[in-house]
Amino acid sequence: MTAAPVPGPMSAPAATAVRQAPVRAEVEVADGVVAVLNGDGGAGLSNSVLLLGEPATVIDTMLLPSMADDIVAALSRRGRRAELVVNTHIHTDHIGGNVLFDGVPIVAHPRTAAGMRKMIGEPGLPTLLAKVMPRFAAVLADWDSVAADPVPPAGIERQLPFGARVLEFTDAHSAADLVVWLPAEQVLVTGDLCFSGVTPLAVHGRVGRWRAALDQLIALRPKVVLPGHGKPAGIGELRDLADYFDRVLAAARLAHTGQLSAETVWARFDPGPAAGWLEPERTLVNIQVALSELTGTPFQGEHRVQQGHGPTHS
Repeated sequence: MTAAPVPGPMSAPAATAVRQAPVRAEVEVADGVVAVLNGDGGAGLSNSVLLLGEPATVIDTMLLPSMADDIVAALSRRGRRAELVVNTHIHTDHIGGNVLFDGVPIVAHPRTAAGMRKMIGEPGLPTLLAKVMPRFAAVLADWDSVAADPVPPAGIERQLPFGARVLEFTDAHSAADLVVWLPAEQVLVTGDLCFSGVTPLAVHGRVGRWRAALDQLIALRPKVVLPGHGKPAGIGELRDLADYFDRVLAAARLAHTGQLSAETVWARFDPGPAAGWLEPERTLVNIQVALSELTGTPFQGEHRVQQGHGPTHS
């Protein structure tokens, strides 16, 4: 693996807002497979992946065009331009850079594309984004993006280079998540079905279905896992994430059978291998989501958008 800082242009307001964020970096994990890593992977700092075959493909475009400038720069230094963009899921921190790829096909799962069309342009969306990602509040007032075209996973797979496979998971992390598997390279591009060193957030999905999805990803036995947030990982990180969700599900069952609050079991929660991950407060939300699955009641958390909007981040 090789790593290099990504300079990339950035507008003055965006530079001011994120000047304390770690520098984005490029890591080539296999021939023609480049991860553009965005800081420490905390809220609003998602990764992008470049597949430098035919067509040159960008997987996810980060939160802001100023961040996605670094994606364009990484391609340009290699004498390439984007020929296809794939959005793994709907969250704004993975689609905000779509606006930089005018004239390039942008594709996503049909459920994701439909949600994007409803979400983008909603008057209250920038205010909501500033609330859930206060670090970037100064540059979210006019957040906008371009919705992807709806394409079934099999159709996306036919367009990708390297004999890539596309795996589909619904109601796991979000309404629909796509994973790209490169079997020859044994590289797995997970979108937000994997977080590395960062506590995941299941507020727009279902903890049980996410946990089951991890078993399928582990069964692929990848050598390299490129997560939606955090550093490149391996199969061990997938197993640690599965262990974390097992603990969340156990905490929810304890709350349900013992008639305890989510806050009570969270106070006793043993994170195991997840100790030290960023954003540990998300565990309470994940326990609440898992508890809502057991009780069959809809979960309305602080990150839930208003009815009619799509989900927003992480």
